[in-house]
Amino acid sequence: MSKPQRVAIYVRISKDRKGQELGIQRQEKACRELCSRLGWTVYKVYPENDASASTTSKRKRPAYTEMLRDARDGVVDAIVVYSIDRLTRRIAELTSFLEEQKAQGFAFATTEGEDTATANGRMVLTIKGAVAQQETECMSERVNRSLLQRREKGKPHAGGPRVFGFDPDSNFQRTVPEEVKLIQRGYEMLMSFPAKTPGDVARLWNEAGARSPGGTAWTIQKVKRVYRSERVGGIITYKGQDIGDSVYPHPLTRSEWDNVQTVLDSRATPAAQGSGKRKHLYSGFLKCGYCRSVMRVQWATIQGRTFRRTLCHSGQSGRGGELGCGKVSRSYTWIEERLNEMVEAALALRQPQPQEPPTEDLSGQISMLEERIRVLRQRWKDGKLEDEDYFDSLGHLRTELQALRVRESASVVRQSRRVVDAMAVWGDESPENLDRRRAIVAQVIDEVEVFSVGRGRRKPPEPDSIRVTPVGDSEGAEAKGLGAEFHPTDGA
Repeated sequence: MSKPQRVAIYVRISKDRKGQELGIQRQEKACRELCSRLGWTVYKVYPENDASASTTSKRKRPAYTEMLRDARDGVVDAIVVYSIDRLTRRIAELTSFLEEQKAQGFAFATTEGEDTATANGRMVLTIKGAVAQQETECMSERVNRSLLQRREKGKPHAGGPRVFGFDPDSNFQRTVPEEVKLIQRGYEMLMSFPAKTPGDVARLWNEAGARSPGGTAWTIQKVKRVYRSERVGGIITYKGQDIGDSVYPHPLTRSEWDNVQTVLDSRATPAAQGSGKRKHLYSGFLKCGYCRSVMRVQWATIQGRTFRRTLCHSGQSGRGGELGCGKVSRSYTWIEERLNEMVEAALALRQPQPQEPPTEDLSGQISMLEERIRVLRQRWKDGKLEDEDYFDSLGHLRTELQALRVRESASVVRQSRRVVDAMAVWGDESPENLDRRRAIVAQVIDEVEVFSVGRGRRKPPEPDSIRVTPVGDSEGAEAKGLGAEFHPTDGA
């Protein structure tokens, strides 16, 4: 067999924190010396700096892939590496490489003298590959054990992208006070009654001049990502399991973090009527009495007179998906006054609701489970409990503890949203209180059907030109409990 004339040298080092490439330079020098002794001509060097080849690594090795492609295409006729563990630490990948060599017929050599031309040489090479893989897996187990012990002590993982609220150079051990205040203010907004939205929080943070970790303006999804981060609640996880609480400062407590998860999860369902962002008190509640389209409320200027009107738009989908009929256009003010009277009459029949204690107190059960976990962890650290028994018991206890915390946080959210005096809230007509007033309307009125009163009328409309369906009245024939009864007209 003739001497190879186009030799590829492959050099790799797993970690090069300083980026000086000293490791691959030493490997290249040894490989070139080997080629010189064998009389082989070096064609190209394929360096792979700071790239792992272990079974736990998910990073691709582009230089390795390019080298094999060149070997298949006949660009190179030999491959030289420093040692077999520089080529790969995966026995499956080594087997595939040897199959490629056999199929393509290129030469292969290492500075340690492995011979792939014989069956015994390939067997020795395979054994060395298996030993390299075993060394990597043992190292991975030691590292994972060390990481687990670190987390058990309340020290979070120091890597990963920056999270809003934490000093970027502190490895999640220090917080930024200004950002923490914004996170806590956003939490109060999400827990208020009626609850503000992540969009409201994004607007607050943007107005305060804060920027996301990427340096961009805040959006709804970015705000959710902050509150979904377990680091914000000081929760330490390991391979998806809740390990404990961080010993370093964090923006929210665990219970606050659990509460905000309940709020964000609840927003995954369609919002209740009246909870959306509106400019008018009854927009969204008004429907055309003929085609059932949701009527629009808007400001209009006609003959120099500016007023609010509600109308059935012919471009709005109505019953059965058909377009609106466009038959109704009414002054909004008169309708608003009548509906206000009805809501006030309904509220007058209600007594202010005192703040009630939670229906169930789970703090005792939660404390008991937390104590059992601490005792279990101490027994494991003292060597009195096998790893298998420890993790099995720990998994059951944490599942039960998480279920109790979810129930407790849901109770806290319900309590924070109770209205102590609805009439006092209703009396506040400021624009900032519009959402709270609409939430009260949604507790009284289900929908309002509006009918036409004809053209050119000078006297006030008849009361029966609107029909109100109160909450709980599926038939919608009477406005029960509102002190009035409304029936449709023929549209005159």
